Amino acid sequence: MSNRTKLILVGGLFSGLIGYGTVIAVVSLLNLLSGRSPFYTAALFGSALFYGLEDPATLQVAPGPVLAYNMVHVLAFLAIGTVVSWLVSLAERYPAAQYFILVALIFVAFHIFGALLLFAEPLLGGGAWVVVSVAGVAAAVTMGGYLLRTHPLLRKELREIPMGDVPPEQSAVDR
Repeated sequence: MSNRTKLILVGGLFSGLIGYGTVIAVVSLLNLLSGRSPFYTAALFGSALFYGLEDPATLQVAPGPVLAYNMVHVLAFLAIGTVVSWLVSLAERYPAAQYFILVALIFVAFHIFGALLLFAEPLLGGGAWVVVSVAGVAAAVTMGGYLLRTHPLLRKELREIPMGDVPPEQSAVDR
């Protein structure tokens, strides 16, 4: 296995776990602030996904649904972390691809957000967008911060050549 592949996989593992942990912390805090168990949302989604819960009023917070949902959740974040780590590695190697990667990430994030909101709305009610938005933005910021911290070349490229600009060494004829 090449060093680049190892860096991508390690970056994916850590960024995925950081994103997962961030979402767990934010959602647990939001649950506590609303007077619920910190495991309420995980139990709700786990019960709906694996046990056929249709009415949130009948929810029983139990270890089975919480653990089942968290297993799916951590696997999803590990997959997302690995893909994003690969994209960051690609952007570092090919600075011209940075704009495309940013647009692709925004496109995918928007659709994931929409899908989560469609799933969460019937269970969490009108406040679902707050939970999904705050947790999603917090996860994106912490994952992105980790990946930027571990990729100093990309940080340098982003500082020196903002997206859309032509590197200073290119002549006016090439523009």
